[in-house]
Amino acid sequence: MEVLVYLGAGAAAMLAVGAVVRVAWSVNRRIVQIVDLVQELSPDSGHSIKDQVARTAQDVVAIRAALADLCRRFDRHLSDQARPE
Repeated sequence: MEVLVYLGAGAAAMLAVGAVVRVAWSVNRRIVQIVDLVQELSPDSGHSIKDQVARTAQDVVAIRAALADLCRRFDRHLSDQARPE
């Protein structure tokens, strides 16, 4: 009968250790995910999302300026052709 008690205590101890290891593993995974997100959002010479968004915003500003210049040139071209010579 004592053997069954010891086996039950051993099984309970193994389950408790397994639960602690599982919780520790989950906490570790969460910490690794948070560290990865922080690294992704911090500027690091062009490889982070923040740097890519900033670069895209600069490209959009440059494209808008080029488009505005092209529109002005096109309007001048149309007004030059509308004048009789």
